[in-house]
Amino acid sequence: MPDTPTPAYPGRDRLNAAQARFRRGCARLNKEAVRHDPALLERLSAIVNEAAGHLERLADDATAAENASARHQRELKAAEDKLRATLRKGVRQGSERAAAVLADLDARRPQNGPRGDGT
Repeated sequence: MPDTPTPAYPGRDRLNAAQARFRRGCARLNKEAVRHDPALLERLSAIVNEAAGHLERLADDATAAENASARHQRELKAAEDKLRATLRKGVRQGSERAAAVLADLDARRPQNGPRGDGT
């Protein structure tokens, strides 16, 4: 596979600029707090923790969106099918552990059709 760069996603430049501006601002505020006003460290900590919380929530949203992609779902289905085949072989060979894991997988599978909504 050739090393071709992935095209930037929409808004990447804006995100990079905002991140750089935020980090510079935090660095300047930290410098000011360390040199002249230690009370500013508490405000800096609150700002950084709030930003980290927002980024963590947004990262979770991005991961959830990726996990919902059709390609990802196909790969998960293929991996589960492969696991089930391996476990069925283990059950045929008398493995109690394989039977228990297969039963757990079956319990998690939707019972009313592929979407779990009765269709």
